[in-house]
Amino acid sequence: PFVRKVRVALAYKGLEYDDVQQNPFGAPPEFVAKSPLSKIPLWEEGELLLPDSSVILSYLEHRYPDPPLLPAEPGPRARALWFEEYADSKVSTILAGVFFERVVKPAVFKQETNPAIIEHALEKELPVIFDYLAKCLGKDEFLVGGAFSIADIAVTSPFVNFGIAGENVDAERWPEIADYVERVHALPCYAPIVAGDQPRR
Repeated sequence: PFVRKVRVALAYKGLEYDDVQQNPFGAPPEFVAKSPLSKIPLWEEGELLLPDSSVILSYLEHRYPDPPLLPAEPGPRARALWFEEYADSKVSTILAGVFFERVVKPAVFKQETNPAIIEHALEKELPVIFDYLAKCLGKDEFLVGGAFSIADIAVTSPFVNFGIAGENVDAERWPEIADYVERVHALPCYAPIVAGDQPRR
């Protein structure tokens, strides 16, 4: 979800880049030297190394401010950054956690899925997240200031992994969230990336 987050921002801003694939699990020492947490994405531009998606987006926003991904006004700007943090630390942890259990563990680590972890996420943790997001979104098209922003990229990115894991938002219980995720994923800067991330049959 964090790599996708940066790729969508780059697409929205119309920036070209080289996409070098790197598995963070058991990464070689030369990669860990550049990304000490052995996480992706890693932005490498000459001597500049940025091994964190939020830092990368901050850099891109300052260097390429048009079109903007952060509101100009201080309050909405801070609110968008809050949603990015909430998405990275909570939404991704839970939604991508389901993906990790269902997809990554059996496919990459040859380990069995733990149904109890998935059940706890679906029954206990995700309803709290979806209730909060539904309250914040209300009847608005986007999370902050009526415009597409970093908040929308960060919050909706882990839903792609959630879908690959065989799960979707309950549209009857959280119709505003189901519509919101579908609407954001369909944006021109987002849709090709979502389609490209789907598993090959």
